[in-house]
Amino acid sequence: MSRNQNFEQWIGLMRDFLGDDFWTEVTGSNQTYQPKADVLHSDHEVVVLIDIPGIQDVGVLDIRVEGETLYVRGEVPPSWEHCEPVLTERFKGKFERVIPLGEAVRRRPGGARYRKGVLEIRLTRLSADRYQARVEAEEG
Repeated sequence: MSRNQNFEQWIGLMRDFLGDDFWTEVTGSNQTYQPKADVLHSDHEVVVLIDIPGIQDVGVLDIRVEGETLYVRGEVPPSWEHCEPVLTERFKGKFERVIPLGEAVRRRPGGARYRKGVLEIRLTRLSADRYQARVEAEEG
């Protein structure tokens, strides 16, 4: 077993024994990785771009919308487990991101895709729905 595997096993045992909040309480900071994100507004939708390289199955991501906030949670699996790491700078492990959208949107994404390490989520703006409904009512 490599030193890295021993350390990861030790961290897992400590987390099981002390709980996930232990290190946050001791250091006074949140240790959860937060991927970088952009939020863009168009006339009819809000587009969210999130950098999450290393995801192998986007179907296991927990993505939900509440009000004007998008919540994304998941895990980047370790790669190259059969090799001894010499330098490790790329993120692997659990992550969570709470993203303010700045606009009320429908709870169900209008579309999502993952390409080249970037998760793109498209959400329909509720103000666009109200605007379209008002135009339709004036025509009739």
